[in-house]
Amino acid sequence: LRTAHLSLARRLIRRHLARAALSPTLIAGLLGISVRHLHILFEETEMSFSETVTTLRLEQSRRLLREQPRQTIAEVAFACGFESLATFYRLFNASESMTPGDYRAQTA
Repeated sequence: LRTAHLSLARRLIRRHLARAALSPTLIAGLLGISVRHLHILFEETEMSFSETVTTLRLEQSRRLLREQPRQTIAEVAFACGFESLATFYRLFNASESMTPGDYRAQTA
């Protein structure tokens, strides 16, 4: 049951990734479990709920930067659910050691 809940939680995160309001409360509610139980499910994995969301958002942003050259950096950031451009730049730079614009130029 834990594995099924975790798998469904990850699918729900992917489905709602673009929502800046994506939260443990939202996903737990959709699963019909408590927020605490949701966090316990993720404690048994390599990444917390928050780390999972950030990782998936960054993966999505890299894909959009490569595949959607007409989208601005801001449009990519908001399409991936980042609440602010500053947060997106900070997390992207920490992950890739370059700005989103440099990443796009390098993969073009």
